[in-house]
Amino acid sequence: MGRMCVAAILAAVLSVSTASAQTKSAVTAAELEAILTGAGLAVQVIEDASTRAPVAHVQAGGVQYWVRALDCAGAPKACSTLVFFANFELGRAAAAGDYETINRFNDSQVFGRAYLIPGRNQVGVDYVIELDGGVSMDNITKNISRWADVINAFIGHFSNAAGVS
Repeated sequence: MGRMCVAAILAAVLSVSTASAQTKSAVTAAELEAILTGAGLAVQVIEDASTRAPVAHVQAGGVQYWVRALDCAGAPKACSTLVFFANFELGRAAAAGDYETINRFNDSQVFGRAYLIPGRNQVGVDYVIELDGGVSMDNITKNISRWADVINAFIGHFSNAAGVS
């Protein structure tokens, strides 16, 4: 009886660690939607008109952003690169100080990359999650959480700079 209990417990532990150790090297549109929804985000997944790759529009805490899936193959398309990005209106023409602010952000942040779109008078930030080779679902979840940190850091950095200039 004792051996059977130990065997049952061991089997349960192994099945849990196998499930948590599951890796993904690409995600489909349905999986992308499930991952983002599972993170508590309001998501609408559409299809890129030219590539047919999934693109997610996300609303979170008053900020809207996009997740573009790249490096896709198969049917349904499964994509190994996810590019998260958010653009923000400057409300004015881009100035030299905006480039300096962007550069300071990029120099001070390990994650995320800020940019300026001068013709549209917008600033933005992006973050890439690479799945190729396989990553755990826990890693994907942590990266989505990190993306929220990147957006918050960017907004804080740009807001502080705007107050100084």
